[in-house]
Amino acid sequence: MNGTTLQVTIKGVFLLEKAGGPVPLVLLEDDTKRIMPIYIGLSEALSINTALNREIPPRPMTHDLFISLLERVSSKIDGILIDELNEGIYYARMSVSMDGKHFELDARPSDCIAIALRCGAPIRVRESVLSEAVVNKDELENILPLDNYF
Repeated sequence: MNGTTLQVTIKGVFLLEKAGGPVPLVLLEDDTKRIMPIYIGLSEALSINTALNREIPPRPMTHDLFISLLERVSSKIDGILIDELNEGIYYARMSVSMDGKHFELDARPSDCIAIALRCGAPIRVRESVLSEAVVNKDELENILPLDNYF
């Protein structure tokens, strides 16, 4: 799949108040300040938030374990790409280097983000996906930072 990709930063992990209860989301932002939300699970939200805050849990979380395994086998994450949005579901790929070889793994964007933050890998989004998913700041009025919720 071709097309322009843009590097993004993680603006934070938030909770959106809904009738059925709070829904976690992570906000990505490009250089032009466009914001793209990705709704995620609570455990992934906590993992991403932990990485953003550079907190070290008393025991390794799943994403920490993944990074430890990669380091043990002399592999590294070259970057992640969120490259598709289909019926509200995002798709992502993780680029990995190992023994001079490069390959990609299909993965959920939330897992990719949690891992990329832990190893400092760049996070990229296909321009077409970002353009489709971008939201106005007024659409984010009812969100609370995850840290403020607990």
